[in-house]
Amino acid sequence: MPDMQPLISDFVLKLKRRKVEGSHAVARQTAELLRSVVSQHRMGSTNQAAALADAIHAVGEHLIAANPIELAVGNTVRRVLHIIKEEDISFTAVGIEGLSVTAVSDDECDSGNDDLPTLSAAVLASHARNALRAPSLQTLLDDIPVSTALSHSSSSAGDSDGKTGDKSLKTRKLKHDVIAAIGDLIEEIDTCYDQISEQAVEHIHQNEVILTLGRSRTVKEFLYAAKEKKRSFRVFVAEGAPRYQGHVLAKELVEKGVQTTVITDSAVFAMISRVNMVIVGVHAIMANGGVIAPVGMNMVALAAQRHAVPFVVVAGSHKRSTGILLAPIQKCVVNLVIYSSPQIFWSSQLSGCDFDTGSLMYRGGFS
Repeated sequence: MPDMQPLISDFVLKLKRRKVEGSHAVARQTAELLRSVVSQHRMGSTNQAAALADAIHAVGEHLIAANPIELAVGNTVRRVLHIIKEEDISFTAVGIEGLSVTAVSDDECDSGNDDLPTLSAAVLASHARNALRAPSLQTLLDDIPVSTALSHSSSSAGDSDGKTGDKSLKTRKLKHDVIAAIGDLIEEIDTCYDQISEQAVEHIHQNEVILTLGRSRTVKEFLYAAKEKKRSFRVFVAEGAPRYQGHVLAKELVEKGVQTTVITDSAVFAMISRVNMVIVGVHAIMANGGVIAPVGMNMVALAAQRHAVPFVVVAGSHKRSTGILLAPIQKCVVNLVIYSSPQIFWSSQLSGCDFDTGSLMYRGGFS
């Protein structure tokens, strides 16, 4: 795709030079770039979805190599690949609706049903299960290779529609549906703060004392929403050395009328017994329930666990990753994770979360 190469190279350069900061901005720009890649991709006559997935896969590898630490890039690429797979499966399921399901004997098949397209009930059931699977973290992080799955489903649709269907129409519809779904993904990323903030009043109650560490826009918007709902609460902000972003958050909260106190990181354990809840933002949430968070978060989590203080993580759905933390570090309990997409459920592995960067391992490619 020669027309897209300058845009891809420009974004790769921005990632290498850290010109794009923050998971939200990175995820949004990655999704916009991949939407442009889909729109400019020239679809072939066969296995269109598999070819499109391969193109996204190739671009995604370049983007991830540019800045492997920014996990939002890989998360967004996997979401787009999942979209392509789901749209192709959905199209295949629709295409096989007109096929008859028969349970005839071999003699009957030989006698007079050669002209009737038939499909076994098992095949129909398999397609139905794939098409109707509820969105979940498990389906998003499925390890089945995309190109293999899509090649099989696309060839099945091609066999059933080859005599009567319009391949060019199918190609246009597939591309249009994928572009529309990526647009929905971009909208989801844009509205993640609003979706999370809507849940603030359910968790922050009157006259509560809240502790946070450093500066997180998600936490800030979460607290703003509670203040706008006339909740009266106090916030202790650990300064978050060495960047001391806690001072910035404290200033922003004071401007909104929130009673805020800045404390040193070393004072967290002394103050935690007076706190009703800890609310933090993270850089990424891993597949095994671990998180990548700012320096000092492990200390806050251990203090909260020691004093049985509820620990709440707020994060957009674009921060879910397939990486696995391998470092043998101490585990601590997270009581709740609030996502921007409540319909996508996290597994029960959240009972133990590793608050440290540690070592990362990926479960192998995209899915």
